[in-house]
Amino acid sequence: MEWLAVVVLFLTLCVLLSLLLPHPPPSRWRRGLQRRTARLTARLHRHREPEPDPFDTLRLQTRLGHLSTKIRSIESTPHMYARAHKLMALEAAYDDLLDEACRLAGCPGEAELKRSEEKRWQEEQELAARGWSW
Repeated sequence: MEWLAVVVLFLTLCVLLSLLLPHPPPSRWRRGLQRRTARLTARLHRHREPEPDPFDTLRLQTRLGHLSTKIRSIESTPHMYARAHKLMALEAAYDDLLDEACRLAGCPGEAELKRSEEKRWQEEQELAARGWSW
């Protein structure tokens, strides 16, 4: 009989405790609270990308200038052995350096587009607008 009294006492305490404690918030409040806390934690734990090294930028500008000078000299020489192959190789290297420069400068661009004179010109204009020179 004592165990029945213990069970009744336990159930009574559970009912009183549930009346005293606040009920969990409705589900829409809970979802809103979860969204707000997720936004707040994302804002507090945001990892910023480090600034690019100015010496990397300078090396890249120097290399772009060197390649553009070589391209101009090959284009101005009318009779050269394997001229087309050299020009294609230098232009491919120049295009790759332009892509890297645009990435460093933060230029918006489509990396998956096919290489063309128009894209090269557009990237050069974007870099020049951001103060790059070579």
